[in-house]
Amino acid sequence: MNADGGKSAATGSTAPVVWVVLGALSLSMSATLIALAGTSSVTTAFYRCSLALLMLLPLLIREVRRHGLPDRCFVVMALLGGAFLGADYLLWNVSIGDVGPGIATVLVNMQIVLFPVVVRVITGTPLARRFVVAIPVLLVAVTLAGGVVGPAPEGGAPLRGTLLALAAALGYSGYLYFTRDCGVRSPEYLVAPVFLATFAAAAMAAITGLFTSGIEVDLAPRTWVCLVLVALFGQAVGWLLVGAALPRLAPALSSTLLLLQPIGAVLIGIIWLGDVPTPLQSAGCAIVLATVWVLTAGRARSKRPARRSEGDLALEAEREVEGAKS
Repeated sequence: MNADGGKSAATGSTAPVVWVVLGALSLSMSATLIALAGTSSVTTAFYRCSLALLMLLPLLIREVRRHGLPDRCFVVMALLGGAFLGADYLLWNVSIGDVGPGIATVLVNMQIVLFPVVVRVITGTPLARRFVVAIPVLLVAVTLAGGVVGPAPEGGAPLRGTLLALAAALGYSGYLYFTRDCGVRSPEYLVAPVFLATFAAAAMAAITGLFTSGIEVDLAPRTWVCLVLVALFGQAVGWLLVGAALPRLAPALSSTLLLLQPIGAVLIGIIWLGDVPTPLQSAGCAIVLATVWVLTAGRARSKRPARRSEGDLALEAEREVEGAKS
């Protein structure tokens, strides 16, 4: 069975599907844990990454002993990607307080749509027509989802939160751009790209802290627990599971399964924090998720080779037989 049928073409099992589902659900806990931690954006980003480095280090040592050190280009691309990931975290952490953890996660997943735009700006690769058509639909949906239109939850800043979440999505797109060929260049490395990107993101948070509010040290026990959990599930475990699964799944299936992340974040926010979206926000979230799914599924279909007709196959077989006789 192929990947679209739920089994990995590489492994012939459902294991990659399970990995990406668990990874998406693990990542979906991040926003609520960050909200519960209640620390500044810089503090949260720094500890999320630095604590994850401690968790990833033993796995990295084992991987390097097995495969050796990655080449310089691999390292540079992973570090550049991590710098963009750090920007993503710093902006997204603020947006969580403005629009709530669930909505912020939905908005930051706009990276699936914004990534082709980033590639267009950097490389000049033309956008597919479906992306151009979807832009006004998504603008309306994002406005609704962020609470910019209609009644918004009390205590938030919907316009600022929406803009910061979209800026974070651009940072996430930059992360994908600079790290996308690490797996192609050196598929034997699974931990190294996550570790290097996490290191760069931690360094960016530390530098930002020096010039802004600083990084808090005297934290409550509950805050430490939340930060450890977000480092474990929202950084180390989540990205390792997703990174291991995506190369083994068809793009349409993986993109669909990754939509569990924003859906899970909204549900967890409702259950843990009582953060219930307004009807307009719920409608906007639904439009965003549906549009993203349609775009990614359509992109995957467009990459499939054209199916040959039975007549073409018969003619090809006849030619092979004639060639064998001659």
